[in-house]
Amino acid sequence: RVRSPIMTAASFTDSPGWPAIKSLLDALPVFTVANEESKPLQYEVDGQPMAIFYADLLAAKHELEAARGQYPDLNCDLIPFGLGDAYKLSCKGKASLVPGVTELTAAGMPMGMPAVGQELPLFACMQMTRETEEGGTVLPLFMSFEDCEAAVKEAHEADDDDPELEIVGLSLPSVVEHLSKIAEDKPAFAFIAPTRSTDHIRSYVGNGIYARVVDEE
Repeated sequence: RVRSPIMTAASFTDSPGWPAIKSLLDALPVFTVANEESKPLQYEVDGQPMAIFYADLLAAKHELEAARGQYPDLNCDLIPFGLGDAYKLSCKGKASLVPGVTELTAAGMPMGMPAVGQELPLFACMQMTRETEEGGTVLPLFMSFEDCEAAVKEAHEADDDDPELEIVGLSLPSVVEHLSKIAEDKPAFAFIAPTRSTDHIRSYVGNGIYARVVDEE
């Protein structure tokens, strides 16, 4: 029997190692439009009501403007959530996680295709590992393609002897699957939140990223 992608992803989010993986993912913020009680608005996706979480801040702001115009009495605002929470809800069919168009295009998605329903891409350069305090190495994974490009350019300018550095895309489900198969005390990746998103959160709610927990019931 062939398992569907949702069933496979849900099995990882229900695994014993998921809490540690979720903690890593929650360093990456996504955004949803919520009412004044901070409850995400429900949208109909494939005939099912669900929350929508945007990886791209500008796309989220665009949806917020539309929601305020359509539902002025709800006092809607943009609320950041941890990617771990949003991904688990999407795996259970209770939310839709929408990647940014720039990231999808960089990952090879043809122009004109909708972002809704696509897997979230993350970006890395395999030659840019970082040493940990414990003496190991981790690979930085960027949620923003622009941030990854900037980091690669900086690394290349710092060492002209480096061969040409190449950016590769990895899907979020494949990253979660990989993390679920390795030792919890040896994280393979360092997740890098988008600069634009973290700047927005700092200016809006104070210093640092915070994540809200979504009721899964």
